[in-house]
Amino acid sequence: MNRPIAILLIVLIIVGFLFSTFALFQGKFVEALFVYPLLIIAYVFSRHGKR
Repeated sequence: MNRPIAILLIVLIIVGFLFSTFALFQGKFVEALFVYPLLIIAYVFSRHGKR
C-alpha cells in the first residue's frame, strides 16, 4: 500500500470514529454502525489495487 492511500484510509477511519461516536451520543445506533462496513469495503478496494 502506498503512502497517499494509507493516509486516506487513516483519515477515513478517524472521520468514521468521530461520526460513529457522535451518532451514538444522539441515540442513532444503526447510523453509527453503518460506517464500519464502508471502511472495510474501502480497505478491500485499496488492497485490490496492490495485486
